[in-house]
Amino acid sequence: MTAYDIDAWLGDTEATDEQREALVRAADRIAARWPDPDLADTREQALTGAAQIILGDAALDEIGSAYVAARAVEQEAHAALTGALIASEGTASEYDLAERAGVSRVSVRKALGK
Repeated sequence: MTAYDIDAWLGDTEATDEQREALVRAADRIAARWPDPDLADTREQALTGAAQIILGDAALDEIGSAYVAARAVEQEAHAALTGALIASEGTASEYDLAERAGVSRVSVRKALGK
């Protein structure tokens, strides 16, 4: 990503030359980390996180806390889904359970301990 791209991405957000350079370096490392074109949203989120730190809009502990909280919610939802799949075993095929739950058949089998 070039300095011009960063300026366009920032819009009317004010940044120093040093911050712009740091954002270009971060954007390049992020692009190398997630090069797949299908991961554009992931790269965007990563660059947003980098910009929050570089521009001083957030602290690492804030972003880390949000991540930890989101993981806890994800784990609770996964446990609830596992329980629901266990309770639904035998009511439909594994394929149908997977389709209704929005997960893969492998996930259903794993939840059912198979």
